Amino acid sequence: MKHAVTIVVALITLWAAGCGVRPPIEGRDDPYAAAQVHFDSDALRRDTAIQRPVVARDEFGLLHVTLPIRSAVNKQLYVQYRVAFLDLNHMVLDQYSWADKTLSANTPDRIQVNSVDKRADDFQIDFRYPPGYLHAFE
Repeated sequence: MKHAVTIVVALITLWAAGCGVRPPIEGRDDPYAAAQVHFDSDALRRDTAIQRPVVARDEFGLLHVTLPIRSAVNKQLYVQYRVAFLDLNHMVLDQYSWADKTLSANTPDRIQVNSVDKRADDFQIDFRYPPGYLHAFE
């Protein structure tokens, strides 16, 4: 009888513990800080070459960004990019939708964008191949 009571108490304890409030599932810390230029694949990163962005502020306080970029392969590339302008706390002030860009083979080119909010302090440019684009080098 003593064993039966012990088993019942153990079962009730397990049941009560399972009915408690469960903790939330928390996100993992990302060990990588965000950069100003991101590529969505290694293939796109390998196929392009960029230089350090040129950043200037005009007389109205708007941020102007020029990113030198080129196709680093002997093929014309079709890419898409989007730009986000960030405030001092890296909160998004304005984000543009995806835009198309054609990069001629091995020919220097550039992407030029500007903020519409003078509070813009930084930017981020993301690149991808267009959805459904069959890339010959992958």
